[in-house]
Amino acid sequence: MKTNRIKHTQPVIRTREAMESLIGDIAALKNQQRLLTAGMDEQIQAVREQYEAQLSGQNEALDQKMTLARLWSEANPQEFGAARSIETVHGVVGWRTGQPALKTLPGWTFDRVFQTLKAAGAPGYIRVKEEVHKQNLLSDREALGPEKMRELGLRVVQEETFFVEPKLTEVPALV
Repeated sequence: MKTNRIKHTQPVIRTREAMESLIGDIAALKNQQRLLTAGMDEQIQAVREQYEAQLSGQNEALDQKMTLARLWSEANPQEFGAARSIETVHGVVGWRTGQPALKTLPGWTFDRVFQTLKAAGAPGYIRVKEEVHKQNLLSDREALGPEKMRELGLRVVQEETFFVEPKLTEVPALV
């Protein structure tokens, strides 16, 4: 069976002068790449500088307005009711409740809590590596009640973070 092969011929460098010329071409291409990259970086930097001042001003104005919204919200808790947030024409404002976390009472450490739990015979709240099993304590916090938690030197806290969720419109493309 006869197969037809297509030979791709590569130019062969036969002389030192041809090699010098080839290296010159490579150097020229590399230098052009570097110039193009430098030009691109320069333009990117110019665009960044063009918008950075505007963005900085926007961030400052946004921070000020968020502070005003938070201060109003703190001064008017009756506006929120049990929902912890209110919807306005332009967005939603309110408070988000964080995940429950254990913190020790003043004068207590988790080492002391550990010793108290150990002495109380509460192995379900002590991990195998002998440390306070905070997750179990958090899960059972209702069953234990505040008095028992105080006896153990613990309190449950939930931090709140303020938020504003604007109803965003489509941003037109900048040309």
